[in-house]
Amino acid sequence: MRTPQSRQKEGMNRHTKIGLIAGMFLAMSTATAFAQMPGTPYMPAPPTITLAQNQNYMVASIYDADYMPYTVPTAAAAIGAQAADGTAESTVINVQGSIPSTGITVYIPATATGSGTLPAYTSNPITVPADHTEDNQSRDLVLSWAAQPYTRNTIAIVATLNAVGGTLNAKKLDINGGLGNDYMGVSLATLSYPYNKSGNTTTFTVHDIAGIPDKMFGQYDNGSTTMYEHNLIYVPVVGEDGKIWLNNNLGADYANVNSANFNPGQQATAYNDYHAYGSLFQWGRKPDGHEIVVWTSATSGTQKYGYTTIQSDEPADAMSIFGGAYDWRVHPDGTLWDPQTGANNPCPNGFTVPTASEVATYVQASGLKLFGDLIKSGLRFCSPGDNGGDYYATTSNTSHRTSLHTSIPDVSNFCYVFSFTDVDSPMQTYAVRANRWNSKSVRCIGK
Repeated sequence: MRTPQSRQKEGMNRHTKIGLIAGMFLAMSTATAFAQMPGTPYMPAPPTITLAQNQNYMVASIYDADYMPYTVPTAAAAIGAQAADGTAESTVINVQGSIPSTGITVYIPATATGSGTLPAYTSNPITVPADHTEDNQSRDLVLSWAAQPYTRNTIAIVATLNAVGGTLNAKKLDINGGLGNDYMGVSLATLSYPYNKSGNTTTFTVHDIAGIPDKMFGQYDNGSTTMYEHNLIYVPVVGEDGKIWLNNNLGADYANVNSANFNPGQQATAYNDYHAYGSLFQWGRKPDGHEIVVWTSATSGTQKYGYTTIQSDEPADAMSIFGGAYDWRVHPDGTLWDPQTGANNPCPNGFTVPTASEVATYVQASGLKLFGDLIKSGLRFCSPGDNGGDYYATTSNTSHRTSLHTSIPDVSNFCYVFSFTDVDSPMQTYAVRANRWNSKSVRCIGK
């Protein structure tokens, strides 16, 4: 028989249970609203900083033994092998893309109108399914950042992306099947983070993606008939301007299959990371070997095949040509790198040398202000300098200037280049006329 005391106790238990359920629901609702792990309530960002929305991170993970010829993707990316021509290549591309439990550093673009401190944040974990991993081991991913100061010069915050409980080994994708016609690969997980003073949330999507072979992959150039000097793999990334770019300069050591530093998903770790410097091209010239630079340090590099002063419209060797009226050619031709019809386009299929306007748009969108911020941008620019007629076989301005070729010619034998320099503070960015024999970096943009 239930006594009044027992009925009172049961009522208290019912109220306690209801209270617990309500509390759990409130906690879950709060966590969902802020995309925050329970127990770490997020304080809204100060009103003087806003983070960029809808960010993407690419994990390059590749296995392919039959990838040439490479064709521009026309369908969505998929997991699984896709034969190119049924013939095995002499070089197997085998790259295990991963996210360790210790985390990797990522940058989230930001716009700041003043100074302050951004509160710490940790996202809810999102599970990557087992069939999207190479070892068939599903893992949770978490995005977080520590509390950090910012000023009006801040262009990005520092965050960490990490796997929970062990390393996430992304599924290795086929080169011709793992890129997708949007160059976004296969989605692994979509996390969320608050981006403004109201605590509104946006997405941070992690993608598994294959790589893009260099235009001259598996071909000899004018410098060597015994070694493939352009066996390079690049990874597409989304710039702050919303455009698809290659993640590294053409010729970067990180992209070189034959290099001990081969890691196609790796970008410059500092503005003077010479493994990311890459090649220096004469304007309008094809990748015939003249552009290859042997970098021995952050401040020292030489053109591999030297130079000559004898001009030629169709060079038979790989020497850089410094001579004549500021052009390597006898007969100037301003169409050679035209984005649509350029016969000497040095970029992989589906990509081209950007116009001056496209580079300027990217610089504005990225908010670059200080030279040290180059690696915080989505394209992780570095500073290999350039090679002009006064320097011939050696580079100049190395670790002090980033000079990017554009596809735009100027009158007669000149062209336009876009430069970043640390000579002035804040950093100066500008488009300037240059001789066509000047050797500069090339960073490709999707057509």
